[in-house]
Amino acid sequence: MKNKLMALVLALCVLMSLACGASAAMTAGTYSATVSGMHGPMTVQVTVSEDRIESVEVTENVETPGLIDWPMREIPQEVVENQSVNVDTVTGVTVSSRAILSGVSKALEEAGANLDDFKKPVEKEVAEDEELTADVIIVGGGGAGLAAAVAATDEGASVIVIEKTGFFGGNAIVSGGIYNCPDPALQDHADITSSLDSLVEDALAEEPVSDLHKQVMDTVREQFEAYKQTDKKVFDSPEWFALQTWNGGDKVGDLDMLLTFAENAYPSLEWIEGMGMQFADKINSASGSLYMRTHTAVMPNGTGYFKAFEGNLATKGDLFTAMMDTTGKSLIMDGDKVVGVNAVGKDGHKVTLHANKGVILATGGFAGNVEMRMKYCQSEKWPDLSAKVGTTNMPGVTGDGIYMAENAGAELINMDQIQLLPYANPWTGATSDITLTYSASIYVNKNGERFVREDGRRDEMSLGIIAQPDGLMYQVFSADAVPDPKTGKTLGDKTLSYYLENHLAGYVQADTIEELAETLGMDPETLKATIDDFNACVRGEKTDDYGRITFTKELKTGPWYAYPRKPAAHHTMGGVNVDKGTHALRADGTQIEGLYCAGEITGNLHGANRLGGNAIVDFCVFGRIAGTNAAKGE
Repeated sequence: MKNKLMALVLALCVLMSLACGASAAMTAGTYSATVSGMHGPMTVQVTVSEDRIESVEVTENVETPGLIDWPMREIPQEVVENQSVNVDTVTGVTVSSRAILSGVSKALEEAGANLDDFKKPVEKEVAEDEELTADVIIVGGGGAGLAAAVAATDEGASVIVIEKTGFFGGNAIVSGGIYNCPDPALQDHADITSSLDSLVEDALAEEPVSDLHKQVMDTVREQFEAYKQTDKKVFDSPEWFALQTWNGGDKVGDLDMLLTFAENAYPSLEWIEGMGMQFADKINSASGSLYMRTHTAVMPNGTGYFKAFEGNLATKGDLFTAMMDTTGKSLIMDGDKVVGVNAVGKDGHKVTLHANKGVILATGGFAGNVEMRMKYCQSEKWPDLSAKVGTTNMPGVTGDGIYMAENAGAELINMDQIQLLPYANPWTGATSDITLTYSASIYVNKNGERFVREDGRRDEMSLGIIAQPDGLMYQVFSADAVPDPKTGKTLGDKTLSYYLENHLAGYVQADTIEELAETLGMDPETLKATIDDFNACVRGEKTDDYGRITFTKELKTGPWYAYPRKPAAHHTMGGVNVDKGTHALRADGTQIEGLYCAGEITGNLHGANRLGGNAIVDFCVFGRIAGTNAAKGE
């Protein structure tokens, strides 16, 4: 009996302690916790009263700008509203989302909370099947999709955009934000110490392969002769832009399409600027662009474009509807005509969308889909495109729309063409931690030797890197390129000092070339000789052994910097065959009525190699055309 009584007392004590713990008050105040995000440390700040979470804020992070904006906005709101850390992550940004929730949990523990009190399940309404109608249905909320939405609503059409992730942006949001187009007013003031005329002369020396090729060459020749009578620094024109892009893709793309692309590049730049998009007032040459015509976005990555698009669409009222976490599955056909989209919501409910005028597929390419890229693109040129090769692509960009179009009768073209980006993060595939492109830097292998022209084609650079020891290169630059590491921002809007202090992305710093070489395990004399040789090219004392022709400044003043890079699957140039009006085409060349495609889902434009800075031009130009034509039913 005595033992039974003691057991009962003990049980009661345990229950009382649990009850007390569950109701124990927190110490009111503000608490911070630092956790690991996708790309580095993240600091979460939580303010609590004695019995509830009052606010949550991410105060510091190194995640990709634009991409992190969605979980930073959505998750704190959900946590406070539900008083729970057991809330949904943002689809497509799962790692960053979980990091925020982990930070909240750690901060709550610091405040003295019993975490069990804040892990209650969040009740969700069971979604019912939906059936909606709009003039234009757009599948994909990336650059092409939102450009199309703006253009369609400008025409007065009602638009529904469905996006399979929890955020707008697709691959464009993690891009470099660079935009190519002729702009003589800025090109006349380009920071360049060498002439680009030889590029034009070489292109004009070729034998034309078609009547259109000859026509374009004749036009460029006439323009170039007129240019040589002036004191202008850089020659350019829409025709030269189209010709160079076509040549840069080994003449695999459609030259006629490229003329439409190039002719509309500057008008589309003005169009997006009219929505508030801002560019730097200086022209440069992006890596792989092959020419001095690159406009650089003021905001990091692709965030500026989406701020402009979303700002415009916010003024359209009931004309624009966005459905997030909604995946397009198939096209609805009425005979041979596309009249809608079958989709599925996040919880599996059916979404049926009817289009009065047209459907636009803007789902992007498939560089992030390992199975697809191995099926279509693995070749003698690219013998290994397995999961061992990283990708710059977002998780949601998996080629869905390509299969939807094919099942509706569309022809797929150039599906074997893929581009690897030479300078991706070796561990994550990210590009947001890039300090600068090639213009004021060199690429060296583990031996401290240059091995490729830094202003060349991206496929040539990627293949060159793959052939180096460990398939790795280091981007090396000096204080001449980044005079103030504490204020100069990287592509991801962090300073060089931030990356160095937090030991991120492999960044290293040294006061001298010799110290840098020793840090990287290179022979100091070899690295110094490499840099001396490069500087002689900048000064015009010799021709570069690797064919580089674009030079801006010597590398001569410490401190010195370097970080490792590897190629990653970046852009697929193949996809749906379309005409200049973005109508999807069958193999016999006829249009599929009601179906339009824009952006990386199409296969006509870039050929065997996409020039750096052309992807955003592509989605602005042809997204705009698709939206306009679909709204008119033309």
